[in-house]
Amino acid sequence: MARALILAAAAALAVACGPTSVEAQPAPAPPPPPPVFATSGNGDFDAWRDDFAARAVARGRNPAVLSQLLSGVAPDPRVIELDQRQPEFVSPVWDYVTNRVTETRIAGGRALRVEMGDTLPAVEARYGVPQGIILGVWGLESNYGQAALNWAPQTALATLAFEGRRRTQFEGYLLALVEMVERGLADQAELRSSWAGAMGQPQFMPDVYLTTAVDWDNDGHRDIWNNRGDVAASIGNYLADRGWRRGEPVFDEVRLPANFDYALADGTQRSVADWIDRGVRRMDGANWRAEERPLQAQLFLPAGARGPALLLHHNFAVIRRYNNSDRYALVVALLARAFEGRDGLVQAWPRDIGALNREQILELQTLLNSLGYNAGTPDGLFGSGTRRAVRGFQTDQAMPADGFPTLELLERVRTRAGVSSQEARTPQPLQRAGVRELQRLLNRLGYGAGSADGRIGARTRAAIRAFERAQGMEVRGRATDIVLEAARAAAA
Repeated sequence: MARALILAAAAALAVACGPTSVEAQPAPAPPPPPPVFATSGNGDFDAWRDDFAARAVARGRNPAVLSQLLSGVAPDPRVIELDQRQPEFVSPVWDYVTNRVTETRIAGGRALRVEMGDTLPAVEARYGVPQGIILGVWGLESNYGQAALNWAPQTALATLAFEGRRRTQFEGYLLALVEMVERGLADQAELRSSWAGAMGQPQFMPDVYLTTAVDWDNDGHRDIWNNRGDVAASIGNYLADRGWRRGEPVFDEVRLPANFDYALADGTQRSVADWIDRGVRRMDGANWRAEERPLQAQLFLPAGARGPALLLHHNFAVIRRYNNSDRYALVVALLARAFEGRDGLVQAWPRDIGALNREQILELQTLLNSLGYNAGTPDGLFGSGTRRAVRGFQTDQAMPADGFPTLELLERVRTRAGVSSQEARTPQPLQRAGVRELQRLLNRLGYGAGSADGRIGARTRAAIRAFERAQGMEVRGRATDIVLEAARAAAA
C-alpha cells in the first residue's frame, strides 16, 4: 500500500513538472521588421539600397536606424561628378605649396593656438604629435573649421556606393555611419560632411571616427564638428595611431654635392649616415646629432634637380597616412615651421622650367611606352611608374635622372619618338565641368561669358573669341583644354 502511494505521488509530480529529460525552451524572438523606404524615383538606386539594407540587417545593423538614415535619400549627381572629375590641369608643386602656406593660414593657426590656451600643449603631451603638425592638418582639412560642410554623409556615401566604382569601400563607410547613429555617437541632425562623406573639422570617414575620434573633455560625445578640444585630440590620436615617433623630425632640407647621382632620389630608404657619406649636407650647415645618424630617410626632389632637395624621415610618411600626397605632407610640415616662426625652404622653386598639364602627361606616358619605357597605362596622372620611366629615359639621354617631367623633357621625348609639337598639341574639347570653370574664369577676367552652367551658347562662344583675340591666340571660339589653360594663367 505504501509503495503504491509513493508511485502515485511520483507520477503526479512528473505530470506537474513535465518531462525531466528535455528542458522547456523559450520561443525564438521574431526577426526585426525590415527597413521601409519611400521610393527615390530611381529604380536602380532603390534596388541597390534595399539589397544593402537587407545585408546590413543580416550583419546586425538596426533596421529602424537604416530607415531613419536612408529614407528620402536619392543619388546626388553632383557627388558623382565631383568624384569622377579628373582635373585637366595639375598645378605645379610650387603653386600648390605657396597657395596653401599663406600668411592668412599661418595667422589663423597662430590665433587658434592662443585661443585654445593649454589644450594644444596637453594634446601634444599625450600623443607626442607637435601642436604645429596638428594645426597644419586642421588648417588644410577645414580651414580650422571655417570650411562649409554641404552634404549629409548618408547621401554622399550612398551615392558613391551605388555608383559602384568603389562599392565595397563606400558600403563599409555607410555601415560605420549607421553604427555611429545606433550607438548615439552623433545625432543625425549634426552629421555634415564633404561631398565624399568625410566628416567634421578633421574630415574623418565614419570608420575612422569609430576607431580614432576622441572625447577630449569627457562630456560623453566625440564632437569633431564643434568641439575644438575633440578635434585637436582626434587629429593627434590619428597620427599617433599611425606610427608618429615622438621627437623625430619630418624632413631636413639638404644641399647635394656636385655631380650627384639624382637617380638616388628613387624612394630608397638609407640611413642619415649613409647620405652623409654620399656628400649630402644640411642646408643650414648644422651637423646631425649622433642619435639622428641611424635614422632612415629617403631623398625627395619635389621639383627635380633644380628645386629643393629634402631628406624625408619616418614622420613624413605618417602625415601621408592622413592624405596620400607628398605635397600635402610637405605643406603640413611647412605650416608647422611657420607657426613657430621658422623659415620655409631655402632653395627657390624653379618656376621657369614649366609644368605639364594632364593632357601633356598623358602624351608623355604614351610616347615613353612607345619608346620601350614602361610608364604603365596612360592616364594623365604622374605616379611612380611614370616617374621610373622618365628616370630611365633621362639616364639613357645623359640627363640628370631626377624623374621630374618638364616641358623640355616632353620635347626631347617627342623628338626621340619622331612626333612634332604641332602634331602633339591637338586641342581637346572640355567636358561640362571644364566648361563651367572656363565660364567662371572668363567672367572674372571681364569677358562676360554669362551663367557658369557648363553649356556652350552664343554668349560663351563670343567671350571665348574675345579672350583668344586678346591673348593673340588663333580665334576659334571653342571651349578646349588649351583655352582653359590660357584662362587659368591669365586669371592667376
